[in-house]
Amino acid sequence: MSGSNIPENIHFEIAPIQINNDYPINNNVLINKHIIIPNDLFTWDFNVLDIDGKFILKTIIGKIFKNFIEENNYRKINDIGLKIFIKNVSELYHDRPYHNFYHATNVFHKTYMMLTECLLFQKLNLDISFSILISALTHDIDHPGNNNLYEINTCSPLANKYNDLSVLEQHHCCVTFDLIEKHKLFENFTKQEFLICRKTIISCIIGTDMNNHKNNLDVLHNINTKASNSPFLFDFDSIEDQILIGKMIIHAADIGNPIQEPDICEKWAHMVYQEFHNQVLNEEQLGIKPFTSFNFNNIESFYKHEIKYINYISLPYWNEMVIIFPQLEKQKKRIELNLEVYTNKLKKIEQNSNTINLYEF
Repeated sequence: MSGSNIPENIHFEIAPIQINNDYPINNNVLINKHIIIPNDLFTWDFNVLDIDGKFILKTIIGKIFKNFIEENNYRKINDIGLKIFIKNVSELYHDRPYHNFYHATNVFHKTYMMLTECLLFQKLNLDISFSILISALTHDIDHPGNNNLYEINTCSPLANKYNDLSVLEQHHCCVTFDLIEKHKLFENFTKQEFLICRKTIISCIIGTDMNNHKNNLDVLHNINTKASNSPFLFDFDSIEDQILIGKMIIHAADIGNPIQEPDICEKWAHMVYQEFHNQVLNEEQLGIKPFTSFNFNNIESFYKHEIKYINYISLPYWNEMVIIFPQLEKQKKRIELNLEVYTNKLKKIEQNSNTINLYEF
């Protein structure tokens, strides 16, 4: 990366990017001309929850892909296949409280914004960049609305298939590649190019398993520790380094609800909470020990959980990300703002000592 915002002790090299102009492209098919695209789409202020329905979300995703294709002169994608791929992806995100197509679009948008703000489209091989975007879009595809522990404790078919290891994430990968094959998304790629894209997608999606969060955080911390003691090379000629960056960014987006304005952040948090509640009810019905002891009918418990989530999950990870990518400082500050807002709300509740049923409204 270049620019005055990059720490002097971190060195970036640009990978050679191969552009093949032989492939015809008409990416106008990716968007519906009758839908008005929000003016703030390519800003951090875009709020996916303002969008009404999958139909418009599909056009927004198509617009972002169109922007990527045009700005990078990326001519390897079958645009019609990509459009139908997006449609099928939307159909395989089900009506869950949280892990739905809105969440997928949110993570996809935040991933695109990070790649743009951090100038990574100019640094990464474009095949890998495209694969990172695909991963962000499909990282929770066909999500059942419960976590891996539920799959394992119920000995579900998926848990048996994947031997209790990153059960849902492996399923998301499998569904993703079924659709990729169905729509011949990589038909213009050589075998070696496809294998690199496949490796990128698998790494990025498996990296969203929260059981891998500590390892992801340790990797970031080790990078920053080495960089503080001696020049650390992010080798952009290295496929492994490029894939690592993609994995770091998608996980940051996936745990990044607190980078949004406080009211939006809290809406997402309530969606997560509702999905957790549904799982606990299912576990109780099956006679399984609930995966959490949260009091879902208590607003105080809600804010305590969100404060803990920011303090132990989101903020430490974004603190490390900002050391490598200082362009993300504003987003980290938003996390700190949300922490302050939640803390103040909790203090008021504790002072009033009132118990409120979240789900009676």
